[in-house]
Amino acid sequence: MHRYSRLVRGGAAVVATAGLAVLASCVGNVKDALLSAPDPDIINPSDVQSPEGAEALRIGALSRLRTMTAGGESAWFYGGLLVDEWKSSDTFLERNAVDSRSVPDNNANVVTALRDVYRARNSAREALNDLVAFKPSPAANIGQMYLVMGLAETFLAENFCNGTPLSDASTGVVVYGPPLTNAEVFAVALSHLDSALTLATTGTQDANAIAIKNAILVARGRVLVDLGRFSDAAAAVASVPTSFRLDGTYSLVSGSNQIWSLGTSAKRYTVGDSFDVTGVIKNSLPFASANDPRVPVRGTSTGTSPAGKGFDGATNLVIQLLYGRVDPTAIVSGLDARLIEAEAKLSANDLAGMTAALNALRASPPTISTFSGTGSTPGVSVPVVPTGLAPLATPATKDAAISLYFREKAFWTFGRGQRLSDLRREVRQYGRSQDQVFPTGTFHKGGPYGTDVNLPIHPDEQNNTQFTACLDRNA
Repeated sequence: MHRYSRLVRGGAAVVATAGLAVLASCVGNVKDALLSAPDPDIINPSDVQSPEGAEALRIGALSRLRTMTAGGESAWFYGGLLVDEWKSSDTFLERNAVDSRSVPDNNANVVTALRDVYRARNSAREALNDLVAFKPSPAANIGQMYLVMGLAETFLAENFCNGTPLSDASTGVVVYGPPLTNAEVFAVALSHLDSALTLATTGTQDANAIAIKNAILVARGRVLVDLGRFSDAAAAVASVPTSFRLDGTYSLVSGSNQIWSLGTSAKRYTVGDSFDVTGVIKNSLPFASANDPRVPVRGTSTGTSPAGKGFDGATNLVIQLLYGRVDPTAIVSGLDARLIEAEAKLSANDLAGMTAALNALRASPPTISTFSGTGSTPGVSVPVVPTGLAPLATPATKDAAISLYFREKAFWTFGRGQRLSDLRREVRQYGRSQDQVFPTGTFHKGGPYGTDVNLPIHPDEQNNTQFTACLDRNA
């Protein structure tokens, strides 16, 4: 072979070998680059430690607030089911157990509602930490996170047993808390709401800050009532306009109002009544049959209901006409403020003053909802203003006044998570026995009603080494 040809062939081999090496190196670099690409499912702490990250955490906490109210099957629902607002038209044993007032501590549905409250509280603390560090202005937004914490703690103490722990996982490390009595949890809530109010009244008082302040004032008034400090509660809410509402908002893309979803749509909840196929239900209010404009309904508790049967195929369905799929529900409102003022008069034995306050609401009722299922144009919200309410006569006795007040409040606040707490307070603050207050008699799915007056803490909480079980199940 010619020497030149051997050199060319040898040189080509060297070039080819070098080319393969370069190609292998490129492939390796591309592979390394692909493997080292950021995973969008993994968020590093440094990615959110910024003003934008803090704001995202704040919005997330508000979403959790919605979930623990009417945006999820929350303590609002299970509290209302335990008393007389709702009746189970479902097949699930967990819902039926709550409705029958016999709730085991391992109830899988109740623990979900409990977790939602804890998650809202923890999310608000996480947001608060980052807002302080990265976005301290406006201060009202930090106050708003204290408000979410205070509301979560209020819901825990109002709905669950004595012995509720308040742990903290907002820094990524769980710090377990000891079991606290309801009164101790209310005290923590009040402290957080005090902090919220200080922040909400710091700096520019624009529309957002004023709305947050009004929400805090109503939440503080509610906790003060829970603590039996009625005159302080009335003073706290005096400046809140009756028209004010802090709404949980819903849309077709971000979730539905579960009062509509679980009742009207899924037919698992039906509106409660003072009677059913078993006869009279002692102590229950006739939400379904009173024909009261504050609780508009379709259906009947007995006979052939125009709304048909519930999910279980047996229980008459009565659906509420306050909220459609996308209609907001007030979490706190100026209506609540006026009811707090009326109860302060009741506690002071000013029965005429209490009656005048209730009649003022009846004469000039606020908008209690905007229902998109009514009106001539489907899907267009129509304000629900309960007109035609006749004035009340002043009760002759304190006992009659107590009954009147809690009946009025029940119709004004239907479905908004206040009924269980009010019945517990009738026992705790007004000296009534539970069999004078809670539903008793024959449960419509068989057997007698139980004796539970609150919801239990799930055994999952025993991961907290300081927790064993509820301290007690008392009102």
